[in-house]
Amino acid sequence: MIGSPRLKVRLALVAAALVSVASAVSCSKCGDHSEEPAQAMKPAEPPLPAPDALLADVYMATPNGSWSKLQKNIGGAVGILPASASGMICMVAGLDPFVASEIDNTAPIFGAIAGDPANASYLVAMKLSDLRKARALLVDGDNARYTERDAGGPSELVPKGEGNTLPVAFGLSSNGYLLVARRRDDLGKLAPYVTRTLTKRPLPTDGAIVFDVPRAAIGAVIKPALDDLWTTAKGFLLGQDERMRRDHGGRAPDYGDPKAIVRAADAWVTKRIAVVGDLEKMRISADVVETGVAIVATMTPNAGAGPARKWTDGMVLGDVAPLSSLPAASAAALVMRDGEEDRAEQAHGIESVITTALGSRLAEADAKRLHDVAEDFTKARGDYLVTALAWDEPQGLSVRGPVRDAEAATRAVRGAVDLAKVSPFKELFRVRDVTSSSEDVPGLGKATVAMLARDASRGGGDARAAQRSARDA
Repeated sequence: MIGSPRLKVRLALVAAALVSVASAVSCSKCGDHSEEPAQAMKPAEPPLPAPDALLADVYMATPNGSWSKLQKNIGGAVGILPASASGMICMVAGLDPFVASEIDNTAPIFGAIAGDPANASYLVAMKLSDLRKARALLVDGDNARYTERDAGGPSELVPKGEGNTLPVAFGLSSNGYLLVARRRDDLGKLAPYVTRTLTKRPLPTDGAIVFDVPRAAIGAVIKPALDDLWTTAKGFLLGQDERMRRDHGGRAPDYGDPKAIVRAADAWVTKRIAVVGDLEKMRISADVVETGVAIVATMTPNAGAGPARKWTDGMVLGDVAPLSSLPAASAAALVMRDGEEDRAEQAHGIESVITTALGSRLAEADAKRLHDVAEDFTKARGDYLVTALAWDEPQGLSVRGPVRDAEAATRAVRGAVDLAKVSPFKELFRVRDVTSSSEDVPGLGKATVAMLARDASRGGGDARAAQRSARDA
């Protein structure tokens, strides 16, 4: 079928218009040598795997908001520090203040930590508002203060002039991030992973700053480091014991055997290290709250019936309300929740440490009384204990918890007071006298109060020591 001449003319005009538009677009590109169109057409670079010996990924979702809140809460001299988190980082890194003005202060900050925990590498990446402008200001402009050199992917910026050095490595990434690293090598090792991988992940919302510790770091770095640390500590303690025995003609310690104490502590510490080594991942988040900084550690155990899974399955959960019963002036406070099995294990462990350390110095009858106290204490205590340290005068340590068996609690307290009257506990704690009475204690009601009067020192001491003794009593 042959179309009408009028329709053919219209189609020809449309085709001519399309060709004209395409030619105009092509010609507009011919004279433009800027990198902007090429960058717009450049495909996004794929994420990279984690670098070797990665210890933690670091996220700061709202750096400026969190830093402003922290400044407000602390007040005082902190108020004169830079008003932005990026400005604070630049100041600590020794960079010129004007560098911070090129950073997008509404964007998150990313980072990574890797290597030996005792001498770790790190890198922080902060998004630039305009990469081209920042490069012109820092490197290409007539008054630029830095020269550029390749750092194995990103570029390193080096201050011009002899003797001008920075305490950190400083650079730019091709996708628009300002980089601050501990060493020059860290730019090439960590920057591609941080700027191409971490920046594509969903941002954690757990806190102002979040550290994600991967399984590889836990198994290959953290657990071996904890093992080495505890091995070194045991060696030091046992070495000190040998030295003191030599200094005293081979005589055993007066009140305890350090070797026995180390053996007992070894079982407890080794068990906790095994729990850490069995974690799939760990997240540590710090958040700025009205009254300070809240730090939360979230540990995820491996699948299966390993030490970490057994530990978490046996946990007793609850809120922190019991902390409100402690004195408001406490320097530090702790709430602990335990299941039935853990409570029995703790009591047995404490009993074992004491009896093993004292050895033959503890009479058989007193060892039996100690066992009864541990048993009664386990029966009496509820699923949590709260303890607080009072640092100001009068100094002291308070421990509170719910009682589920009043008779067992009474027996435990009386048994512990009776043990304080006999050797070797009397000499160990320098107990001079023990008295007890029934009193009305504010906030508690009727209670039995035991007072332990202590000697100032084993050798008599001076008047000041006597005053401390009276205060302790």
